[in-house]
Parts: sequence; structure tokens; C-alpha cells
Amino acid sequence: MSKIITRRQFLTYTAAGIGVTALTCAGMGAFATHRPVDIQYRKLAANRNPANPVALVTYASKAGSTMEIAQAIALELENRSFTVDICPIQQVNSLEGYSQIIMGSAIRMGSPLPEVNRFIEEHCSEFQKIPLACFAVHLQHDGEDEASRKARVAYLDPIRNQLQITHEAYFTGVYDPAKVTPIERLMGKMVKTPVGDFRDWAAIKGWAQSIFSNSPAARIEMESVAL
Repeated sequence: MSKIITRRQFLTYTAAGIGVTALTCAGMGAFATHRPVDIQYRKLAANRNPANPVALVTYASKAGSTMEIAQAIALELENRSFTVDICPIQQVNSLEGYSQIIMGSAIRMGSPLPEVNRFIEEHCSEFQKIPLACFAVHLQHDGEDEASRKARVAYLDPIRNQLQITHEAYFTGVYDPAKVTPIERLMGKMVKTPVGDFRDWAAIKGWAQSIFSNSPAARIEMESVAL
């Protein structure tokens, strides 16, 4: 399924972008940018054991698949005795009190969603003290060839250029035309984006089990297994 964007596809994206501008100027911007799915899942841990680290899982989702991956990661961390808050990135007001942060974003036009950059700008100083894991959810460049790997790594460059990332992962997502905007649906049709759910839940679970393995929660779990 791996693709390298050709000049023709680039021109298609550009044309679609012009179409969005035209719709906006015509007073149809709300129609073109409407999100047809609820991507505002938020859950704060009810029981906060002072002995356990508190992790924030925050996400920027376009059509829901990134949110669902964030939920799966949060569940695995809870299984490892982490206290976990999960929250859309737009609703995070402070990073105070968190010992780890896991931040994920859908990838559009080769970059994280704009709200990610705004979030980093608002909390940049707070990030300096907290270990950060990042994941990207994408549809292109999912192959194991060198070109695909380099393209995937570049997805997180806008974050990596501002913050230190201790763990990172790249997960292939979902393309469901019914859950995207009309403009995105048109673009997907033009570039022949495959329709389906391409998430590898075993890989997602494995990554969530491996990150922050030196944390107190991980050490407690390892000691319990040894006993």
C-alpha cells in the first residue's frame, strides 16, 4: 500500500486545496471542514495512587482512528499500573503533575495536525521536564523500503525540532470516506487512497507495553513477575 507522492498527486493536492479556499470564500467553509465524528473522548483517572506515575495520553484526531489508538495505549499503560489521563490535545490546560506524556496525531499533508503545534507553543517550557513519547497515524509510506522509512520519520520532524522525543512510533490508520469531509473524500478519490482499517493492534499494544520501561510502574511490575 506504500506510495510516494508523484508530481501529478502533488498537483492534485494543490488543486484540492484551492477548492477548499474557493468553498470558504463562497461561504461554504463550515461544510468543507465539518467533522462528522466525535473525536473528543476524555477520561481522567478516578483513583490516583501517589506511588504510581501519572501519564497523560493526549491526541489530535481528524476522523477518530487516532483517538481510538490513544485509548488502546492508555489501557495498556493502566495495565502496567500507570495512572492515566486521556484527553484531546485542545482540552489540555496544564502538564503539571504528569511524569510521562504520550502525544499522538493524525498526519495530513505530511505533518501533524495544526493543533499539535499550538499545543507545543503553549506548553513548551513544561515539556522540558517530562519524558515524551510520540506516535503518528498515517496512510502513506507504510512500506519497509528506505524511502518509506525516511518519509515516516519525517512526519514527526515538526515536533522533534522543538522537543526531545524519548519514544516514537508510526501506525497505519484508517480511511473511511464516510468519516471525512467532502473535500478530503474528493482528494482520497483522486489519489486512490485504499479504503479500510489498516491499524496493527498488536504493534500498538506492543509499543504501549515497551515505552517508559524504566518508570517506577514498570519496575514494580517486573519485580512482581520475578517474585
